[in-house]
Amino acid sequence: MKNSFPSLGTGPARVARPASARGGRGRHAGLLHGSPGIDAQLLQLHAANDIPHFWTALQALLGATIPHDALIVYLNFLDFETSWQATEILATPNAQRPTKWFQNRRQVDMTPRFVLSQPKKIKIYRLSDVVPDRSELRRSAFFKEFLEPFGWHHLAVALYWRGEHVGSQIAIRRTAAQGDFTAKEVALLEAVHPHIETVLNRLLAYEEERARRRWLEAFNHHLPFALLFLNWEMKSLYVNQAGLEQCSRWNFGPAKARAYQPRAVFSPPAEVVQACAALKTEWLEHHSMGQPHLGGATKVSHPTQTGFTATIRLQVEEHVRTAYPGFIVYLENHAAKPALDQLPAHSLLGQLTVAEREIARHVSEGLGNAEIARRLRKSVKTVKGQLTSIFKKLGVNGRNRLMVRLR
Repeated sequence: MKNSFPSLGTGPARVARPASARGGRGRHAGLLHGSPGIDAQLLQLHAANDIPHFWTALQALLGATIPHDALIVYLNFLDFETSWQATEILATPNAQRPTKWFQNRRQVDMTPRFVLSQPKKIKIYRLSDVVPDRSELRRSAFFKEFLEPFGWHHLAVALYWRGEHVGSQIAIRRTAAQGDFTAKEVALLEAVHPHIETVLNRLLAYEEERARRRWLEAFNHHLPFALLFLNWEMKSLYVNQAGLEQCSRWNFGPAKARAYQPRAVFSPPAEVVQACAALKTEWLEHHSMGQPHLGGATKVSHPTQTGFTATIRLQVEEHVRTAYPGFIVYLENHAAKPALDQLPAHSLLGQLTVAEREIARHVSEGLGNAEIARRLRKSVKTVKGQLTSIFKKLGVNGRNRLMVRLR
């Protein structure tokens, strides 16, 4: 595709003039308070607790204040400098585009080049700031292929930076009949910019924190020991697979536990909850007297099953002073050492080295030695040797038995 880049605007002065609202922040505030119902719409925006609610509130806010034909939001550009790709794209009207469409558009879209050529981080600009000559814009491949076919002739963009890079973008598109964005409308976009930015930063930080939590949960899920996280009220925040199984054995005994699905009957053992309550009382007493709580762990034993214990630690997050403490619980059943053929798959993998686990995982997927060697960049001889070690550790006599056990 031919790259067609019209001459760009000459710098920030061209962008800043219509958006400057020379009265400063006070004039911007007047613009907001002078628009009917905008206070309620801003409150709805700030009340958004996830991306769908943000998107609904944003459409209502901009729909009531700035007439437009289409609204598109790019959240978290993966690389604004070289790619259109973002973690999420929201659009109205909702037009799903193939990857190739975006790639082709990126080749002729002059707006990223304009943004990156500015000496300062611009926040609001119009297409007419990028290409002031209207006839030149009409001759560009970007206009002919990606604007005009959809009836769009005018564009205003709000940028939201993350450090030195463009993080997210809101693009507002208009038809020829709707006309270009006026200086007052650009000033209004500037006025709402910090409100949108505040909400975006909060929601994206929350999404990143949720992703980190899921990564940790996925990692902990198959650890070969029983792990529970309980909150201040002794309610479960997280429990891995081994924790579900051990809690079932603690609460119902080994025989009955085999008849239940561990997750369906899960509850923290009563003895564990009581121990957490005692730690909680102790911590509150120290805290109310201004004394440091030395922490440490407490251990409780199952009332009837010998060797079955729970180690409980009060976890205080010193760097997040508004967070309640929580409890970390490890369950250990020293008396019940099941045979290898009775262990769940995640516990079986705990018997192996990291390298052996990788090979066992590939075997469970049905791969042969040559393919495993190719994927792991090892020799077939090395793979065979590690397989022999795996068979010995897990008490199986071949890959078929290994596959059955791991599945």
